[in-house]
Amino acid sequence: MRGWFENRMDRRQAGFRKALLCRTALGVALGLVLVGRVPMARAQAQGRGRDAEMEAPSPVPPPPSSKSKEVPPPPAGMTFTTHLEHTAVWVGDQFHYTIIVDHTPNYEFVLDTMSKETVNMDPFQVMEVSKRTLNLKNSNRRLYVDLMLTTFATGKANEQIPQLTLFYFKRERGVLRAQEAAAESLTVPGPVIGLRTTLPPGANDIRDAVSVSSWPQSRWVLAFAGTFSLILIVAGLGWETVALIRRRKSQRGPDRRKAMLAVRERWLSSVPGDFANTETAIRFYDQSYQDLKEYVGHYLELATAGLTASELDEEMGRLGTDRDLREKTISVLGTLETVRYSQNGAAPTPEAAQRMAQDLREIFAFGSRR
Repeated sequence: MRGWFENRMDRRQAGFRKALLCRTALGVALGLVLVGRVPMARAQAQGRGRDAEMEAPSPVPPPPSSKSKEVPPPPAGMTFTTHLEHTAVWVGDQFHYTIIVDHTPNYEFVLDTMSKETVNMDPFQVMEVSKRTLNLKNSNRRLYVDLMLTTFATGKANEQIPQLTLFYFKRERGVLRAQEAAAESLTVPGPVIGLRTTLPPGANDIRDAVSVSSWPQSRWVLAFAGTFSLILIVAGLGWETVALIRRRKSQRGPDRRKAMLAVRERWLSSVPGDFANTETAIRFYDQSYQDLKEYVGHYLELATAGLTASELDEEMGRLGTDRDLREKTISVLGTLETVRYSQNGAAPTPEAAQRMAQDLREIFAFGSRR
């Protein structure tokens, strides 16, 4: 019994020793693992830090501004300001940028060479340059330099207008012209203007795509028909214009002076050389009556075939005909009517016919001078 108990105790103590050894070995292993992981974690942390430093993007430099560039101040007795017509513009719109310089009379600016071809304001385009100088009440002067600018830049919310350099010289004793003085410069920094646009950033092609197609044959037929109709219309208008001119000429009748001259020549050719024959005298009176009424009709530009002597006298008076011509014409027409329409056939004497021919010559000659 005692041997069995001792044997059992020995086995239990051996088990305890084995367990203690196992626990000790496990603790040592865990310690070694923990001791090895700490430097590894530190190394990984340091590696990640270096990788982060290598992968981190470099800082973007701030955009240049007028303050970053040192602009020399204007000399004593000179100040300048800038003025923008708008604080923001749409891309493609034109705007005025004005530089105003107040200075004393001993400064004079050289502005002859300033033009839209010589002033560079890139990325802005210079459309027009104007400059003028005014005299102030305090004997100083004020210079206005006005630039009309535009820009087509996209993808930016604002843009700074470039600085502009104005050249001047200082008047001193013995200096009369700009060529004799030392040229100096005034640098004027440009302000910032906002840009507004509906175009996307970096737009390469802002034109709409248009598909080009061939012209169908049916449209050529319509085009030919339209051209032919237009030619017909133009030809018809020309024909109607010519016809209208012809109608006006026909309504206007022959030239009044030419018609009067033709009647006068015809009457002179019908005057007989001798009035001794009664029938010849009566035919002369009848022909003279018709020629005289036709002559007066051309003279007054109205039809006188159906008018009597008294009606003709009233018409000539209404139209303002010369009094001597009117009285002589009415008197001659009355005598011719008496002989022509006399029922007893009273024939004129040769002396009376000769005086009638002389009166008719005077009427025809007087009327042709009017």
